[in-house]
Amino acid sequence: MPVSAVGVSHHLIPLEDLAQLGQVTQPALAELDAAGLPGLVLLSTCNRFEVYFESESFHRGLELVLGALRRSLPERHRALVDQFQVYAGEGAVQHLLEVTSGLDSMVVGEAEIIGQVREALAMSGERASASLHRLFHAALTTAKAVTSQTDLGAAGRSIAQVGLDLVEQRHFALAGRTTLVVGTGSYARVVTAALLRLGCTDIRVYSASDRAARFAASHPVQPVPVDGLTGALAAADLLVTCSGSEGSGGAGIDAELLTTARSGRTALLPVLDLSLSGDVAADAADLLFVDLIDLEEIGAHAPAGQTASVLAARDLVGRGVETYLHLEQGRAATPAVTAMRAHVSHYIEREIEAAARRYDPETAAAVARSLRRVSNALLHTPSLRAAELARSGELADYSHALQTLFGIEVEADA
Repeated sequence: MPVSAVGVSHHLIPLEDLAQLGQVTQPALAELDAAGLPGLVLLSTCNRFEVYFESESFHRGLELVLGALRRSLPERHRALVDQFQVYAGEGAVQHLLEVTSGLDSMVVGEAEIIGQVREALAMSGERASASLHRLFHAALTTAKAVTSQTDLGAAGRSIAQVGLDLVEQRHFALAGRTTLVVGTGSYARVVTAALLRLGCTDIRVYSASDRAARFAASHPVQPVPVDGLTGALAAADLLVTCSGSEGSGGAGIDAELLTTARSGRTALLPVLDLSLSGDVAADAADLLFVDLIDLEEIGAHAPAGQTASVLAARDLVGRGVETYLHLEQGRAATPAVTAMRAHVSHYIEREIEAAARRYDPETAAAVARSLRRVSNALLHTPSLRAAELARSGELADYSHALQTLFGIEVEADA
């Protein structure tokens, strides 16, 4: 069954609309489960919201997926589904490999997308069919090749890194400064690593859901108690928020909280809000002592990928698509090859059993080895030919020949 995809990204809709889609992940999965598709994977990041799925009929599958997504959204946001792009067959393969390689990201070549794709596959559990597993692993393999063989992601750039670079350009070097990170999810890990690379070692972490201590157990940071947010804000030189879906409404950082916390300080506070839904209230941006840098601004300052690196990455993606399609098309021959080998094996095993009755164990074992070696040699070329015919669309003639010559019935692949 062919793989298709539908989705939308930062290229098409504002980030606040992407945030609305990100908030209905669980209802969307429930609706998609009810649709009864053979396989699906949902990929939701700050850059995109996409569903990759398998279906016996493309148009029927597309109808089921779009209908499920529409039902999962509040009525006022259902029109977002009308803006989804559709990718079918080879187009879906090409798109996923480009996405995973960072070619379609807000920051071209970003480092974290590989982990997000890997996590999406892992979180899909039994929803992901065998063919979707193969496709996603092909995408991850291609992305690793892009990372290691081109300069596209050589610097390990990410949305967090671009944001921190903006802070340093506008205000001060982060080495030796105190940073408060709000959130303990995957983005908090990326932020912590980026801060450490910049020489910022005084990192304090706050979690509205009281996960800071657990995060600090595996990262070089200081946990902030749940009731210690105000004090931590007062001591911070930089605030980075990335709680995402960790808690409803994030940490509730608004103008009132910041004004109270910073009442004894005159220094300007850079605030880097990396949450798609926005952890920092809009009124905080109006405060004279706050410089709020959100995802929209980061996207506007994201460096364009170097032309040579992008071209090299696209070449690797093209080769990755060709390899994946080559292997998948060859898989169509599996039922025919399996049936042929089973037919021959039946006679070989019967002769081996006869030899075991006729000869001593050592001789019988030698006869068995010889018969299996000969059968494997004889079947090698027909097996390769079956895969070649599958790729050229001529496998039906091969299957018909097996039935005519040997009476072998080839069952359709499940």
